[in-house]
Amino acid sequence: MKPIQYVLLWISEAFLFATALVMLFIIFPEDKVYWFFRERLGFIEEYTWNNYYFLSLCVTSLLIVSIVVYLTAVIKKR
Repeated sequence: MKPIQYVLLWISEAFLFATALVMLFIIFPEDKVYWFFRERLGFIEEYTWNNYYFLSLCVTSLLIVSIVVYLTAVIKKR
């Protein structure tokens, strides 16, 4: 692969990550998820909640991108 192809691949993966992250924010709005967990776990400090909520969305987005890249590589290899 040429260097420009690696750059374009990285940019497309970063765009896919950002798109997946935005879609997760839309599908799981922070206020509804917060109240869902607060009813079950009790009081959650705002600082702790913000850290874990954003971290979980980023990790989930990363997993989605990894699965898409893996499936694309498997399909392309056939």
